[in-house]
Amino acid sequence: MYIEYFLGIVIIIIIFIRLRKKLKKYNSIYKINGLDGIYLYFINKNFKNTGLSNFLDKKKNILGKQISKVTNNKILYGPYAGTKIINSYGWSNVDFSPKYLGSYELQIQNKILDLTKKKKFDCIIDLGAAEGYHIISLLKKKFFKKGFAFETSKKSREILKKNAKVNNISKKINIYGNANFLSLLGILKDFEQKKLFFLVDIEGNEYDLFSNHFCKKFSKSTFIIEEHPFNMSNKKKIRNFFQNIKKYYKIEILHDISKNPFNFSILEKFSDDEKYLMMSEGRPQSMRWLVLQPKK
Repeated sequence: MYIEYFLGIVIIIIIFIRLRKKLKKYNSIYKINGLDGIYLYFINKNFKNTGLSNFLDKKKNILGKQISKVTNNKILYGPYAGTKIINSYGWSNVDFSPKYLGSYELQIQNKILDLTKKKKFDCIIDLGAAEGYHIISLLKKKFFKKGFAFETSKKSREILKKNAKVNNISKKINIYGNANFLSLLGILKDFEQKKLFFLVDIEGNEYDLFSNHFCKKFSKSTFIIEEHPFNMSNKKKIRNFFQNIKKYYKIEILHDISKNPFNFSILEKFSDDEKYLMMSEGRPQSMRWLVLQPKK
Protein backbone atom coordinates (compact mmCIF):
# COMPACT_ATOMS: atom_id res chain seq x y z
CA MET A 1 0.00 0.00 0.00
CA TYR A 2 2.74 2.42 0.99
CA ILE A 3 4.71 1.52 -2.17
CA GLU A 4 1.70 2.26 -4.38
CA TYR A 5 1.16 5.55 -2.56
CA PHE A 6 4.83 6.49 -2.99
CA LEU A 7 4.83 5.57 -6.70
CA GLY A 8 1.70 7.62 -7.23
CA ILE A 9 3.37 10.70 -5.71
CA VAL A 10 6.48 10.16 -7.89
CA ILE A 11 4.33 9.93 -11.05
CA ILE A 12 2.47 13.13 -10.12
CA ILE A 13 5.78 14.95 -9.52
CA ILE A 14 7.16 13.76 -12.90
CA ILE A 15 3.98 14.88 -14.71
CA PHE A 16 4.13 18.24 -12.92
CA ILE A 17 7.81 18.78 -13.88
CA ARG A 18 7.16 17.91 -17.53
CA LEU A 19 4.05 20.07 -17.64
CA ARG A 20 5.96 22.96 -16.07
CA LYS A 21 8.72 22.66 -18.69
CA LYS A 22 6.15 22.63 -21.49
CA LEU A 23 4.36 25.66 -20.06
CA LYS A 24 7.68 27.53 -19.86
CA LYS A 25 8.43 26.62 -23.47
CA TYR A 26 5.02 27.77 -24.70
CA ASN A 27 5.29 30.95 -22.63
CA SER A 28 8.64 31.85 -24.23
CA ILE A 29 7.22 31.14 -27.70
CA TYR A 30 4.18 33.30 -26.94
CA LYS A 31 6.39 36.23 -25.89
CA ILE A 32 8.26 36.09 -29.22
CA ASN A 33 5.65 34.89 -31.74
CA GLY A 34 2.27 35.20 -30.02
CA LEU A 35 -0.63 32.73 -30.32
CA ASP A 36 0.23 32.16 -33.97
CA GLY A 37 3.67 30.96 -32.91
CA ILE A 38 2.23 28.57 -30.31
CA TYR A 39 -0.12 27.08 -32.93
CA LEU A 40 2.71 26.58 -35.45
CA TYR A 41 5.04 25.13 -32.79
CA PHE A 42 2.34 22.59 -31.85
CA ILE A 43 1.80 21.64 -35.52
CA ASN A 44 5.56 21.35 -36.21
CA LYS A 45 6.11 19.25 -33.09
CA ASN A 46 3.17 16.87 -33.38
CA PHE A 47 2.12 16.65 -37.02
CA LYS A 48 4.24 18.08 -39.85
CA ASN A 49 7.25 20.39 -39.80
CA THR A 50 6.10 23.36 -41.85
CA GLY A 51 9.36 25.29 -41.49
CA LEU A 52 7.29 28.25 -40.23
CA SER A 53 7.39 29.87 -36.78
CA ASN A 54 5.06 32.88 -36.95
CA PHE A 55 2.78 35.00 -39.11
CA LEU A 56 5.72 36.73 -40.81
CA ASP A 57 7.11 33.35 -41.85
CA LYS A 58 3.75 32.39 -43.34
CA LYS A 59 3.61 35.66 -45.27
CA LYS A 60 7.19 35.25 -46.55
CA ASN A 61 6.36 31.72 -47.66
CA ILE A 62 3.31 32.96 -49.59
CA LEU A 63 5.36 35.72 -51.24
CA GLY A 64 8.05 33.20 -52.17
CA LYS A 65 5.48 31.05 -53.95
CA GLN A 66 4.13 34.09 -55.79
CA ILE A 67 7.59 35.13 -56.96
CA SER A 68 8.42 31.56 -58.03
CA LYS A 69 5.41 31.59 -60.36
CA VAL A 70 6.36 34.95 -61.84
CA THR A 71 9.96 33.89 -62.40
CA ASN A 72 9.11 30.32 -63.46
CA ASN A 73 11.42 29.06 -60.68
CA LYS A 74 14.42 30.90 -62.13
CA ILE A 75 16.82 33.31 -60.45
CA LEU A 76 16.13 36.65 -62.13
CA TYR A 77 19.01 38.96 -61.27
CA GLY A 78 22.62 38.96 -60.14
CA PRO A 79 25.53 36.61 -60.86
CA TYR A 80 23.32 33.50 -60.60
CA ALA A 81 20.61 34.72 -63.02
CA GLY A 82 19.13 31.92 -65.10
CA THR A 83 19.62 29.11 -62.56
CA LYS A 84 16.46 27.14 -61.77
CA ILE A 85 15.58 26.47 -58.13
CA ILE A 86 12.62 24.22 -57.32
CA ASN A 87 10.17 25.79 -54.88
CA SER A 88 10.16 22.93 -52.40
CA TYR A 89 10.82 23.08 -48.66
CA GLY A 90 14.06 21.48 -47.59
CA TRP A 91 16.28 23.51 -45.27
CA SER A 92 14.31 26.75 -45.14
CA ASN A 93 10.76 27.66 -46.12
CA VAL A 94 11.02 31.44 -45.79
CA ASP A 95 13.85 32.61 -48.08
CA PHE A 96 12.61 31.81 -51.58
CA SER A 97 11.90 35.44 -52.48
CA PRO A 98 15.49 36.75 -52.12
CA LYS A 99 16.77 33.61 -53.84
CA TYR A 100 14.60 34.05 -56.92
CA LEU A 101 15.40 37.77 -56.97
CA GLY A 102 19.12 36.93 -56.79
CA SER A 103 19.74 39.09 -53.70
CA TYR A 104 20.29 36.15 -51.34
CA GLU A 105 23.79 36.36 -49.82
CA LEU A 106 24.74 38.70 -52.64
CA GLN A 107 27.95 39.69 -50.85
CA ILE A 108 28.97 36.01 -50.91
CA GLN A 109 28.09 35.63 -54.58
CA ASN A 110 30.22 38.66 -55.46
CA LYS A 111 33.13 37.53 -53.29
CA ILE A 112 33.20 34.06 -54.85
CA LEU A 113 33.26 35.54 -58.34
CA ASP A 114 36.01 37.94 -57.30
CA LEU A 115 38.10 35.04 -55.96
CA THR A 116 37.60 32.98 -59.13
CA LYS A 117 38.97 35.87 -61.19
CA LYS A 118 42.18 35.91 -59.14
CA LYS A 119 42.68 32.16 -58.69
CA LYS A 120 42.12 29.12 -60.89
CA PHE A 121 39.94 26.75 -58.88
CA ASP A 122 39.01 23.32 -60.17
CA CYS A 123 36.59 22.27 -57.50
CA ILE A 124 33.98 23.70 -55.12
CA ILE A 125 33.16 21.87 -51.88
CA ASP A 126 29.88 23.09 -50.37
CA LEU A 127 29.46 22.03 -46.74
CA GLY A 128 25.84 22.63 -45.76
CA ALA A 129 24.64 22.95 -49.36
CA ALA A 130 20.88 22.93 -48.59
CA GLU A 131 19.02 22.94 -51.93
CA GLY A 132 22.18 23.93 -53.79
CA TYR A 133 21.62 27.64 -54.37
CA HIS A 134 25.34 28.44 -54.55
CA ILE A 135 26.99 25.27 -55.82
CA ILE A 136 24.49 24.58 -58.62
CA SER A 137 24.57 28.18 -59.85
CA LEU A 138 28.38 28.25 -59.83
CA LEU A 139 28.63 24.94 -61.71
CA LYS A 140 25.96 25.99 -64.20
CA LYS A 141 27.83 29.24 -64.84
CA LYS A 142 31.07 27.23 -65.27
CA PHE A 143 33.02 28.97 -62.51
CA PHE A 144 34.05 25.50 -61.31
CA LYS A 145 34.58 22.23 -63.17
CA LYS A 146 33.52 19.90 -60.38
CA GLY A 147 31.43 20.16 -57.22
CA PHE A 148 31.00 18.18 -54.01
CA ALA A 149 27.89 18.99 -51.96
CA PHE A 150 27.44 17.88 -48.35
CA GLU A 151 24.04 18.17 -46.70
CA THR A 152 22.78 16.41 -43.55
CA SER A 153 19.08 16.74 -44.41
CA LYS A 154 17.83 13.86 -46.57
CA LYS A 155 14.95 15.98 -47.88
CA SER A 156 17.34 18.78 -48.87
CA ARG A 157 19.61 16.28 -50.65
CA GLU A 158 16.64 15.06 -52.70
CA ILE A 159 15.81 18.64 -53.71
CA LEU A 160 19.49 19.25 -54.46
CA LYS A 161 19.53 16.29 -56.86
CA LYS A 162 16.43 17.61 -58.62
CA ASN A 163 17.93 21.09 -58.92
CA ALA A 164 21.12 19.59 -60.38
CA LYS A 165 19.03 17.69 -62.94
CA VAL A 166 16.89 20.64 -64.08
CA ASN A 167 20.07 22.71 -64.54
CA ASN A 168 21.82 19.91 -66.50
CA ILE A 169 24.82 19.69 -64.18
CA SER A 170 24.21 16.27 -62.57
CA LYS A 171 27.47 14.90 -64.00
CA LYS A 172 29.46 17.73 -62.43
CA ILE A 173 28.26 17.26 -58.87
CA ASN A 174 28.58 14.55 -56.21
CA ILE A 175 26.18 14.70 -53.27
CA TYR A 176 26.89 13.35 -49.76
CA GLY A 177 25.43 13.47 -46.25
CA ASN A 178 27.74 14.31 -43.35
CA ALA A 179 31.28 15.59 -43.86
CA ASN A 180 34.25 15.20 -41.55
CA PHE A 181 38.00 15.51 -41.80
CA LEU A 182 38.61 11.89 -42.83
CA SER A 183 35.79 11.73 -45.39
CA LEU A 184 36.98 14.97 -47.01
CA LEU A 185 40.54 13.65 -47.18
CA GLY A 186 39.36 10.53 -48.98
CA ILE A 187 37.08 12.31 -51.45
CA LEU A 188 39.55 15.08 -52.29
CA LYS A 189 42.78 13.05 -52.33
CA ASP A 190 43.23 13.40 -56.13
CA PHE A 191 42.77 17.18 -56.22
CA GLU A 192 45.46 19.82 -55.86
CA GLN A 193 44.89 21.61 -52.53
CA LYS A 194 45.37 25.14 -53.83
CA LYS A 195 42.66 24.57 -56.46
CA LEU A 196 40.01 23.71 -53.87
CA PHE A 197 37.39 26.25 -52.78
CA PHE A 198 35.25 25.50 -49.71
CA LEU A 199 31.92 27.16 -48.91
CA VAL A 200 31.03 26.31 -45.30
CA ASP A 201 27.61 26.82 -43.68
CA ILE A 202 27.25 24.11 -41.01
CA GLU A 203 25.35 25.87 -38.22
CA GLY A 204 28.11 26.04 -35.60
CA ASN A 205 29.92 22.80 -36.44
CA GLU A 206 32.64 24.90 -38.06
CA TYR A 207 34.14 25.28 -34.57
CA ASP A 208 34.66 21.52 -34.40
CA LEU A 209 35.74 20.96 -38.01
CA PHE A 210 38.56 23.52 -38.12
CA SER A 211 40.98 21.75 -35.84
CA ASN A 212 44.68 22.50 -36.11
CA HIS A 213 45.12 19.22 -38.02
CA PHE A 214 42.38 20.16 -40.52
CA CYS A 215 43.74 23.68 -41.07
CA LYS A 216 47.28 22.37 -41.57
CA LYS A 217 46.14 19.77 -44.12
CA PHE A 218 44.05 22.24 -46.12
CA SER A 219 46.32 25.25 -45.56
CA LYS A 220 46.64 25.86 -49.31
CA SER A 221 42.88 25.88 -49.94
CA THR A 222 40.46 28.83 -49.86
CA PHE A 223 37.35 29.05 -47.64
CA ILE A 224 34.29 31.18 -47.03
CA ILE A 225 32.72 30.30 -43.67
CA GLU A 226 29.37 31.49 -42.36
CA GLU A 227 29.95 31.96 -38.65
CA HIS A 228 27.42 30.84 -35.98
CA PRO A 229 28.72 31.84 -32.52
CA PHE A 230 25.15 31.96 -31.16
CA ASN A 231 24.87 28.19 -31.78
CA MET A 232 27.97 27.41 -29.71
CA SER A 233 27.82 27.71 -25.92
CA ASN A 234 31.42 26.44 -25.50
CA LYS A 235 33.41 29.68 -25.89
CA LYS A 236 36.69 27.80 -25.60
CA LYS A 237 35.91 26.04 -28.90
CA ILE A 238 35.37 29.41 -30.56
CA ARG A 239 38.71 30.70 -29.24
CA ASN A 240 40.49 27.55 -30.45
CA PHE A 241 38.84 27.92 -33.85
CA PHE A 242 40.25 31.42 -34.30
CA GLN A 243 43.67 30.41 -33.00
CA ASN A 244 43.80 27.63 -35.59
CA ILE A 245 42.70 29.63 -38.62
CA LYS A 246 44.98 32.56 -37.74
CA LYS A 247 48.00 30.23 -37.96
CA TYR A 248 47.41 29.28 -41.57
CA TYR A 249 45.18 31.85 -43.27
CA LYS A 250 44.76 35.50 -44.04
CA ILE A 251 41.31 36.40 -42.72
CA GLU A 252 38.83 38.82 -44.24
CA ILE A 253 35.47 39.50 -42.60
CA LEU A 254 32.33 40.01 -44.67
CA HIS A 255 29.08 41.41 -43.30
CA ASP A 256 25.60 41.29 -44.74
CA ILE A 257 24.68 44.17 -47.04
CA SER A 258 21.47 46.15 -47.40
CA LYS A 259 19.17 45.28 -50.28
CA ASN A 260 16.85 47.86 -51.77
CA PRO A 261 13.55 46.28 -52.91
CA PHE A 262 12.83 49.32 -55.07
CA ASN A 263 15.67 48.27 -57.37
CA PHE A 264 13.54 45.35 -58.59
CA SER A 265 10.97 46.40 -61.18
CA ILE A 266 9.19 43.07 -60.79
CA LEU A 267 8.10 44.16 -57.28
CA GLU A 268 6.33 47.37 -58.32
CA LYS A 269 2.82 46.02 -57.67
CA PHE A 270 3.64 44.69 -54.21
CA SER A 271 3.06 46.77 -51.06
CA ASP A 272 5.99 48.34 -49.20
CA ASP A 273 5.66 45.80 -46.39
CA GLU A 274 5.71 42.92 -48.89
CA LYS A 275 8.71 44.38 -50.72
CA TYR A 276 10.81 44.54 -47.56
CA LEU A 277 9.70 41.09 -46.39
CA MET A 278 10.97 39.71 -49.71
CA MET A 279 14.44 41.04 -48.90
CA SER A 280 14.54 39.05 -45.64
CA GLU A 281 16.78 35.97 -45.51
CA GLY A 282 15.26 34.90 -42.19
CA ARG A 283 18.41 35.31 -40.10
CA PRO A 284 18.23 35.26 -36.27
CA GLN A 285 20.65 38.21 -35.97
CA SER A 286 23.29 40.12 -37.94
CA MET A 287 25.69 37.61 -39.44
CA ARG A 288 29.24 37.63 -40.70
CA TRP A 289 31.35 35.46 -42.98
CA LEU A 290 35.06 34.68 -42.79
CA VAL A 291 37.10 34.55 -45.99
CA LEU A 292 40.23 32.43 -45.46
CA GLN A 293 43.07 32.56 -47.96
CA PRO A 294 46.45 30.82 -47.59
CA LYS A 295 49.20 32.85 -45.95
CA LYS A 296 51.82 31.32 -48.23
